Amino acid sequence: MKFEPNKLSKIIEENYSHLMPDFFKMQTEYLASLNIIYHDLDASLVGMVLSSELYKNMIKNDYDKNNISLKNFYTRNNLQSPLSNFKIKEIASLLNVPRETVRRKRVKLIKDKLIVLDKKTRTYSLNTNMIQKNVIDVQIENLSRFLSKFSIFFSRNRFFIKEVTTKQIIQDVEDKFLIYFINFLDFQISYFSNLKKLMDIESAFIVMLCTLNTTSNLKNTHDPISSKDLFNNIHSLNKSPGLNATSIAEITKVPRTTVLRKIAVLEKTGWLKKDKFKRYASNNLMNVDEPKKIMLINDHNIKLLGIFFSKCLDTYTGKNIT
Repeated sequence: MKFEPNKLSKIIEENYSHLMPDFFKMQTEYLASLNIIYHDLDASLVGMVLSSELYKNMIKNDYDKNNISLKNFYTRNNLQSPLSNFKIKEIASLLNVPRETVRRKRVKLIKDKLIVLDKKTRTYSLNTNMIQKNVIDVQIENLSRFLSKFSIFFSRNRFFIKEVTTKQIIQDVEDKFLIYFINFLDFQISYFSNLKKLMDIESAFIVMLCTLNTTSNLKNTHDPISSKDLFNNIHSLNKSPGLNATSIAEITKVPRTTVLRKIAVLEKTGWLKKDKFKRYASNNLMNVDEPKKIMLINDHNIKLLGIFFSKCLDTYTGKNIT
């Protein structure tokens, strides 16, 4: 059975309040793990682009089912197909960031030894020794938990598929690591590039974290709510307390002074609402400038999520989930 992304995206949109808390949990945990690796979220976006291209290059030039596993990723110098070009103009366009920013982040990544530049051949590769295995393990578990929860929701509502446990998906991700990770990275690149039309990535991180906190109780207290209805009424529906700046800084691993600065802008522009205890929660998006633009970007990201989920299901097809 072929999983049609458009149908998956429509179901996600119609059941937004029940599905997206699991998605936002995956995203916030992923961004926190990136801060551990890169200590710079803009640099992590550049790193994602390079990683995706390197993995694709490796599969293209040296494909073997035994070479794509997580075990193999850490048992040999697996990136033997380095990139001959670091296309600043293309990366800047892909990520919606200025070229000079990409230039600076490239220098930082090389200085931090996350990217290895061979000066003789002028080729780039990724230093996997700088990526702690426990961080990768956490990312795999987060992704697998998210995919499992989506499969459970779709199955229980008779949408196409059988339930798949987190453990089952973890095993498959470890066996087909590079394939899953390429799909995951390409999704993240497109997703965050789209969000950067609205705000910087640290602000997006804070908004997602507050949205996760705001919507986490809706799964058990309300019938499914579509994204449009939720965004128009999210603050009135929310019964949970918001997050203070200290908690946001601890979870995001973004300095508290930076969090305070970002929050001030997000509150002023209507993304967040503060209570009398200086706790922050998601605001109704009708209060934000250009709500139509925001909804268009959200609709596009839901479509991206449908495509990503479809690709993951197709990758798992050999496990007989249809």
